[in-house]
Amino acid sequence: MKSSKKVLAFALAAAMVVTAVPATNAQAASTAKLSAKKATVYVGSSKTLTVTTPSSWKSVKTTVSSSAKSIAKVSKTSTKKVKVTAVKAGKAKVTVKVTAKKNGKKVSKTLASNITVKDYKVRLEDATGATVSGTTIAVVGTPVQFTAKTAPAKATVTYTSSDSAIATVDTTGKVTPVKVGKVTITAATDKASTTAEVEVKNYALGTVSQTKLTELTATVAGNTKNLKTTDFTVKNTTSNVVYPVSKVSVDSKDATKVTLTLFSELSDGANYDVTLDGTTKSFKASDGKVASIALDNATIPYATETEVKLVSKDANGVVLKELKTTDADAHYTFTIDTKGNGYTNGSKLYLNKVNDTAEATIEYKTGKYDQNGKAEGNIGPNKVTITAVDQAVVNGFDVRIDKATTTKFDKAKDSKKLAVKDPTQYAAFLKIKDANGNEIKDYNKYTVESSDKATLMLGTSTLDPNKHSVNVTAVKAGTAYILIKKDNKIVGSVAVEIVAERTVATLELDSYNVTLSKQLKNTKTVTATVKDQYGDDIAANLSVECLSTDVSNLSTSAVAGSTYYTINGKKVTFNSENVAAGNYVYKISYKNSDNKEVVAKTVSVAVKDAKTTVPDAWRIEVDNNNFDLKVDKDTTADKNIAIQVVGMKDGIDVKYETIKSISVKDAKGNAVVTTTSGSAVLVKAITTATSGSAIVADKKLATGTYSVKATITNNEGKDIELSTTFTVKDTQDKASVDVKDNTVAGATVADAVKNALTVTYGETTYSSRSDKAAADQPLVIAAVEGIKNNGVKFTSGTQTVASGEYFTITKLAVTVKVDGNVYTNMEVSVPGAITIK
Repeated sequence: MKSSKKVLAFALAAAMVVTAVPATNAQAASTAKLSAKKATVYVGSSKTLTVTTPSSWKSVKTTVSSSAKSIAKVSKTSTKKVKVTAVKAGKAKVTVKVTAKKNGKKVSKTLASNITVKDYKVRLEDATGATVSGTTIAVVGTPVQFTAKTAPAKATVTYTSSDSAIATVDTTGKVTPVKVGKVTITAATDKASTTAEVEVKNYALGTVSQTKLTELTATVAGNTKNLKTTDFTVKNTTSNVVYPVSKVSVDSKDATKVTLTLFSELSDGANYDVTLDGTTKSFKASDGKVASIALDNATIPYATETEVKLVSKDANGVVLKELKTTDADAHYTFTIDTKGNGYTNGSKLYLNKVNDTAEATIEYKTGKYDQNGKAEGNIGPNKVTITAVDQAVVNGFDVRIDKATTTKFDKAKDSKKLAVKDPTQYAAFLKIKDANGNEIKDYNKYTVESSDKATLMLGTSTLDPNKHSVNVTAVKAGTAYILIKKDNKIVGSVAVEIVAERTVATLELDSYNVTLSKQLKNTKTVTATVKDQYGDDIAANLSVECLSTDVSNLSTSAVAGSTYYTINGKKVTFNSENVAAGNYVYKISYKNSDNKEVVAKTVSVAVKDAKTTVPDAWRIEVDNNNFDLKVDKDTTADKNIAIQVVGMKDGIDVKYETIKSISVKDAKGNAVVTTTSGSAVLVKAITTATSGSAIVADKKLATGTYSVKATITNNEGKDIELSTTFTVKDTQDKASVDVKDNTVAGATVADAVKNALTVTYGETTYSSRSDKAAADQPLVIAAVEGIKNNGVKFTSGTQTVASGEYFTITKLAVTVKVDGNVYTNMEVSVPGAITIK
């Protein structure tokens, strides 16, 4: 009996072991399957699809076909192996019909795989992420970084230079210019390649401004120590007279700062062009009229003979004259009274001890009188106090003038100028260093006052405890000093240049040639960039005047008004409807309140008539092929990128075609949603929404290069496919994130984020933390995505979180103020994980 039980138990156990063995994939499969329902294959390459069938299927047979053999060909390498060979870019459907016998009965299954065939591609991006197009200007010795983007993404890229003697390129795409010339940089995979043209120059001219009557200051990239006087051309744009350069000096600390000394004084108030290595920059010269007189310094080291100079300047801060007390000039008076605190030795002043003072008397006389014999334009006599300080205690004082909303010295513009009648409140931001060159910490021990309250007024005598600043107001043109005191003794001073009210100085156009079509009745807009004498953008009302036309029996005076053009701020829109075909030259100018022309540029407008609307060629037109996502105060409505297909006859635009189909894809190959408006297809770039008085702009596109493919039907009824690209960039300043605490309380992701971090954009900090500053704005989360430590992904700030959990953020967009009542949702990067208490 016992033996029988043992045998039965063993049999049952064996049965259990057998039934516990898992079935193989083939056994488990209930029907035939294909290894991929969709696949991407690149032109010239192939991919193998594998058919799997249940083990119960016998005598398996397959037949294969392609819906588009011109795109993807198919063949069998074995009964269950299908080879797909890519022929050209497009889409095809591969069909595999499987037949077999199961238990003696016929079974079948039709399988399919959607194949996308793509071209192998290579394109180059520059350091900003924009696609490289046209010619890139490079300077000898200054590398330029190119980065290849490929399809497929992991392709190996080889970079080569057409002439390594002009520029070399390494394995990362870094181009090192060697000598002047033109070179082609090629980026290639084993399947595709692209090129970029690079022109190497010795120098690149940045900005130019006049500092003295015979001195210009320029910013120059390149090996500036090799600059020669003959490398520069300085030309009066009205008379075309060229003024030779006598000397070139390079700043010892910043080699990009170059000073040009001229043989002749420039004091005629005219516009001048400065050209270096093919690049031209403009500036407006001084009018030579004295607007202020001051000393070059209001403090000197004690017990040290120090030269003191009188400096006269024009209304824009250009130095007209520098005089020592020993210099003779009939227009100037300059004397120093030591008050018994020291002595003068020629042009040098000596003061005995710290806080001793001397008094200078300075005066300027024009020598001109009105009809009543009263002097005109004289300045002074002015009394200026010179104070002795201890240079061993403090090593240096510096000041920067910027908007009062700026947060600190290092964030402020490097400027010491303040314009009269500026509507914006400005502040002086100070930096004080001790004898060891380290910034001091006890700013609260220092006070400030103006050396000349009739020129510069300070809002208070104490410095802001956080910004180390004081509000400043310009009264009149001239030089004033902010006197810095400690223990009520002057320890230093910094000069502030009060310059004339801002006026228009330069005007540039984004296009100087415009072509219009009578058949399209189209318009084109030219946008002007207008800057003041200090290089800042300035508001301006423009005037337009026709200078010439080749249209018979049409006078230039008749070419005026909305028939020909309209003006909207700094934009001039030229029309073609109701305008006779021909060539027109217009002058776009700015005139001051006296109706005197200050600056002007010309633009040529060609209105063409093809006499037909039947095209013989076509092109895709993108209204802005280098779109900038930057949101500013003018972003008050949605912004779209408009795409149209234009039909041309003999090179003249004659017709907007109806687009039969269109595909717009981003750099990753993802399709972009489009809408239709008449003959145009629109891509939403920026959308806006109103919240009370606020306008919130949301950016809908990523930066990068977008491809466009459009199909139209031609005059013969045949479909034609056209292609082009456009680039999207974003020059918006970036916001920064400061994670104050990565372990916080919160019931939701949004609560935790607000408790964990602050965001700073421009001069504003956004925070909802309990320790936020009074000036901080609330942190508003526009979008948040991420993943919790338990693997749960979230796409909303409402996701609940519990104590002990943590999460990482893959996307965070916050709402920040851009300007006025315009806001934007800006993505920021959040490092690390946030843990819930």
